[in-house]
Amino acid sequence: MLKLDSLSAAAPSFDAPLEMLNACHDKVRLFCQQLDALPAYITANGNTAAVGNTIAGIVGYFEVAGPAHHQDEEDELFPLILARQPDAAPKIEQLLGEHGYLHARWNAIRDDLNAYAAGTLAALDAGEIHEFTRLYREHAAREEAWLFPTAEALISGDELHAAGQRMAIRRGQKPR
Repeated sequence: MLKLDSLSAAAPSFDAPLEMLNACHDKVRLFCQQLDALPAYITANGNTAAVGNTIAGIVGYFEVAGPAHHQDEEDELFPLILARQPDAAPKIEQLLGEHGYLHARWNAIRDDLNAYAAGTLAALDAGEIHEFTRLYREHAAREEAWLFPTAEALISGDELHAAGQRMAIRRGQKPR
């Protein structure tokens, strides 16, 4: 699957939903990197405006884009893959379970991030943060290794286009 350089090419659109979902993983890795760096930065610099801005960006991404990304996979890819390859059920169940687990882990981290930004929590739990980011990176790698190639092999171009249009509508955008 093609990876686009975000500095030299336009980001994938809903017209190419698999490429867009893959690009979301690049953003996940970027926000995981920021999240991983946050505890050490705080130790060195304290609760600065930069920390507050970084927390706001991280929370914004994982509160909106993360769940939308999971919903796209669950609503658009999983059913079509299962319809064409029923023996994929265990892998789909694993990914669904990971979505739920990541969401639960995120909720705890989000609450701590918001409390720290508000000045009501003295420190962030670096171990909890690093575990979340490790799990998310591993999850993204599993999807890139199996889900996206499987979807590309089993789902027609017309079906992917229709999926992309539904994904756009869920985000309040006009389909093309």
